Order: sequence, then structure tokens, then C-alpha cells
Amino acid sequence: MDAAEWQISPETANCIAATVANVVGALESVLRVAASGSDKKLFLKVVLVLYLLSAIGRSLSGATVAYVTLWVIFTVPLCILKLAPKSASETFIRNFREKIGLLNQEHR
Repeated sequence: MDAAEWQISPETANCIAATVANVVGALESVLRVAASGSDKKLFLKVVLVLYLLSAIGRSLSGATVAYVTLWVIFTVPLCILKLAPKSASETFIRNFREKIGLLNQEHR
């Protein structure tokens, strides 16, 4: 495969970077609230998720966890887009579908 086929547009790169920044910021704020102990229910959810991740890490190999993680990362968003009802996020979904379509057309 040619390396040029793997290039993405600057708009797509900016969209990906903005999405990652928003997710990291949201995660930081949730973990900050959970760590402060002011929201007991959220704190217990975080502890439960971390415990489950620990149990999964002990019982499965790293390669298996990486494979499942990649599968979920690439499959779940597409399923959400196909099953999403029309709502206030319709514009976001339409833009995301267009970007996916552009990426698929570039790889053909």
C-alpha cells in the first residue's frame, strides 16, 4: 500500500484532535469530582469500573484486551450512528457520516 493512501485531511485531523481533547477534558473533570469524594455514587462507579478493568487485566492477555478494545472503538460508534434517532445531534451525526464517507471514498 502506498503511504499517500493513509493521509487524512487537515480538517479531519483537527476534528480528531478536538474530539480527543474534549474526551480527555471531560474525563479529567469526572475523575476530579470522583476523587474529591463529594459525589459518592460517582466515586463508587469509578471504583467498580477500575476493579473490573483490573480483573479483566489479570484474566486476559494484553493482546486480547488490545484486540477487543480496538474492535469496540471502531464498531460501537458506527452502530450508534446507524441506530441513533433524529435529535439535536442530527447535525453532528450527518457531519460524521460525511467524513466517514469521504474517508471510505479516498481508500477506494
